[in-house]
Amino acid sequence: MAATIGLPNGMGRYVCQLQRVTLNYCRAGGSSRGLRDFIDQNVVSFAKSNPQVAVYVRERNGKHPRIVANYLNGNSKIIDIKNMEIEDIRKWLERLRGESGVKIEKIRKPWHTDNPSIQGTWTPFTNKPSLKM
Repeated sequence: MAATIGLPNGMGRYVCQLQRVTLNYCRAGGSSRGLRDFIDQNVVSFAKSNPQVAVYVRERNGKHPRIVANYLNGNSKIIDIKNMEIEDIRKWLERLRGESGVKIEKIRKPWHTDNPSIQGTWTPFTNKPSLKM
């Protein structure tokens, strides 16, 4: 669900909802090997190809690696990337870049009302007389 800024012709432009990405890693931890390799090889190209996203690299010694994504709506998402390879980390970053930051909720009913009725939902056949032959 990407936000668009409306134009008079009905078209809009895309506004990336991902505001900031923080890559947390441990300098000596074995579970951070993939993220350290990603930082050495791919983080600059990711930052250049996504100038609208601020990319921070932060060292957290003694902790497992993680990605912290902050969105424009104020929500944040933390992804644990322990023992992941470079390609998996790149896929996670692309996925986070494409998301809106809105928490996904299951829709329980196809309708909503503030004043629920004990009679049930209305249909065109609710008060229709039955056919008698």
